[in-house]
Amino acid sequence: MIWDQLKDCCGIVTESLDGRFGWFWDITTISIIVLLFNFIFKRVLLLLVNYFKANNQPWKQSLVTALYHPLSYYIWFFAAIESIDFITHHMFKITVFSNKQMLLGVALVFSFIWFAFRWKNEIISIKSLEKTRNNPADLTRVDVVDKLATVLILIIAVMMLLEVTGNNLNTLIAFGGISGLALAFASQEVIASFFGGLMVYLTHPFIIGDWIILPERSIEGHVEEIGWYTTKVRTFDKRPIYVPNSIFSKIVVINPSRMSHRQVKETIGIRYRDVAELKGIISDIRTMLEASPDIDPDMGYSVNFTAFGEYSLDILFCAYTSETTTNGFNRIKEGLLFSIIEILQAHNAELAFPTRCIETISTAGLIESRLNADMA
Repeated sequence: MIWDQLKDCCGIVTESLDGRFGWFWDITTISIIVLLFNFIFKRVLLLLVNYFKANNQPWKQSLVTALYHPLSYYIWFFAAIESIDFITHHMFKITVFSNKQMLLGVALVFSFIWFAFRWKNEIISIKSLEKTRNNPADLTRVDVVDKLATVLILIIAVMMLLEVTGNNLNTLIAFGGISGLALAFASQEVIASFFGGLMVYLTHPFIIGDWIILPERSIEGHVEEIGWYTTKVRTFDKRPIYVPNSIFSKIVVINPSRMSHRQVKETIGIRYRDVAELKGIISDIRTMLEASPDIDPDMGYSVNFTAFGEYSLDILFCAYTSETTTNGFNRIKEGLLFSIIEILQAHNAELAFPTRCIETISTAGLIESRLNADMA
């Protein structure tokens, strides 16, 4: 009994597909098939996503996740086109879509573009998260891959659209030859900035997060974004500055973030009255630098009496620390300066400050000496 009913149902579906029950049943059958396909397709993809997630396969998981919406919407679009074609053909005896195959082909290309961009974004998100945890410096390389993948997808999309619409590359070349010449003169700065951005990506003079200095433009700050046209630099007072990439091939870029060491260099001026303690102070400062764990002995250091100042005896000391961050460097420098103050106090010496000595002579003694000179 059940088998006979199933055979009857299959017969109805077959006849409806053949158009024997009219266009209404054709549309109903198409709608049911689309609904069933989406329902089953969604469940299958959900199972695949959970499976790949459980087995730590993010690339396959991202592929399945990116596939659902573009394919589902294309199927609905396909069903809508077929339904409209059925209705207009059977009810009004007209043809709405003169080139239905080309329309469906264009829709398929756009669905592919949508899928490709979704998959690319999923992969970039995964890689960005990995690099943030492991090596934040590689985020710039991820950004390069993101932009190059975008360009590649667009090129493939244009070629596919030309193929679907019945055109060829000669059309694109002819259009580019005519319009490209005009655009080249009108957008020289844009083109220069584009290639400047490309060279920044290829040569890596700096990456996102680096502290850079552009002395010729009086710009200093941290790189927040490297675009195709401009690079965003956030200054220390939190103002964003957008620098055209074209200037990076013309000016000097200082990248303090890539320093291996930072130099601690100060001039210490002591009073002239403390000249007897000068050698002992220099010797103790050298001993202090040798014992400091923050000073790199391989880079060397120097402590020397360098000049007779206007009001002080000048001692120049120079050393290097492997701590390159601003906060860490200032903390180390602060500790060294406090140690020098303690050394001066141990020698009963003091830091010099601007002073002026005025010598006074007794007026009475001066008059008497002049009288004696005159009488002689």
